[in-house]
Amino acid sequence: MTHELTVDGIRRARVRADTAYFFQQTQTAELRNVHVTFFTNAGEESSEMTAREGTYHWITGDMEGRGNVVVVGKSDGRTLRSEVMRYKALKNEVSSDLAFVFDGPGRHVEGDGFVSDPNFTDVTATHPHGSGGKFSLPNQ
Repeated sequence: MTHELTVDGIRRARVRADTAYFFQQTQTAELRNVHVTFFTNAGEESSEMTAREGTYHWITGDMEGRGNVVVVGKSDGRTLRSEVMRYKALKNEVSSDLAFVFDGPGRHVEGDGFVSDPNFTDVTATHPHGSGGKFSLPNQ
């Protein structure tokens, strides 16, 4: 299965999976072996996510990847790993409320959750610890 996701005429993501089960009543698709390519507002590829399985909500364009989720930034190889990652199409953001590990040029961050843009240029982490670079702490 391959699906192009657009918001207000702008391509935001390309969703691919080797298996998809569509459920009309809930307007969702359960996916296996998921691969999602995210795009910038200019239409350039910004990052790619892979996961063992996921859910795609075709009305909202929201997605969730589950099981060995890995997202790699195209520009410099930034990598984020978690067991669950969610994408909100209207906000164009990715997040998780589970433990994550982020590695980028000159920095390593771990935490209990995060919210970020799909290219990981603006990451806000919950209970972060790591080394190098700059990251935002949530207001408590």
